[in-house]
Amino acid sequence: MKFIKNDKIRVRVACKKTCKWMAVLAKIPDEETWQLRKVGEHNCSRGHKLRIMNAKWLGPQLHNRVKESLNLKLTTIMDGSQLKWGIQVGPSKAYKARGIAKDLVDGSFREQYVKIYDYTHGLMRSNPHSIVKVSTQPFQGSEEQLQVPSVVLCPHFQRMYIYFKACKESFFNCRSIIGLDGCFLKGYYGGQLLAAIGRDPNDQIMPIAFVVVEGETKKSWAWFLELLVGDLGGVSLCKTYLL
Repeated sequence: MKFIKNDKIRVRVACKKTCKWMAVLAKIPDEETWQLRKVGEHNCSRGHKLRIMNAKWLGPQLHNRVKESLNLKLTTIMDGSQLKWGIQVGPSKAYKARGIAKDLVDGSFREQYVKIYDYTHGLMRSNPHSIVKVSTQPFQGSEEQLQVPSVVLCPHFQRMYIYFKACKESFFNCRSIIGLDGCFLKGYYGGQLLAAIGRDPNDQIMPIAFVVVEGETKKSWAWFLELLVGDLGGVSLCKTYLL
């Protein structure tokens, strides 16, 4: 295709070859919507290479796929582009697009961790008398890294504990049984989710508290249970509960 006209309200494209195909699009006022007003028929064969489909455009399209699988295969990107758009993508373009997608995923996750204290304060304001605790670890690097001005020396996220007041009040009206379990987090930075759950009078599962930790270890479980025991009323009261 070649763009004959391309502005904020109108787009008109034609075929680069000898056929008379043309398409006309117009933007609907006050909406982020474009309407196809006129389109012709091609008399020439279809091309499988499109210059406008470069790595810069393809990278954001792969954001969700890379978020699920960081080491997304290049053949998967190439085959998926051929299947979805009917466009051939070479290995070098697929490699560059995957790198752009990784940067987008890494950047979005980093931004969320930077804002974790803002989320904590917002959670406390929206859920009064709830408890949220964040544990960090100091920057761990070599002496050479400490000499580099661009290296971020801020503490790194380690664990996060969340205990809602409503869950605490509901648990005291449930059976004195606490179940403990954990599962892997399949996000970009991994980790594990540990949770304490109870049983209500209808035998339905009710969450009590949960933590995000670096791994399911004795230290992480001890950190979680010490906070939970303190929030439930201390050791003497927790001895009456069945684990």
